Amino acid sequence: MSADPLAEALRRWGAARRRRGGVARDAQTLAERLDERGCAYGRVVGARLDDLAHAHDRLESKLNAILLAVAATFISTLVGMLVQALRGGG
Repeated sequence: MSADPLAEALRRWGAARRRRGGVARDAQTLAERLDERGCAYGRVVGARLDDLAHAHDRLESKLNAILLAVAATFISTLVGMLVQALRGGG
């Protein structure tokens, strides 16, 4: 058995097409169709990578919100202390 299952499947498919009167380039057509639509493994990996990218974007948004809240709290406290110092309440 071949180490490459895709090559084995293409060879069997090509042999079946030749027995039915097809041409050898049909195997190339099958390979091109697989490249256009992608195999099941490629589609699953692509979907998982899309999910991972989406999760990364959500995590980044949450971290940005936390950092914004911390920075806003720090700045508002600093402005409050500055206003109190300028009023002479310090």
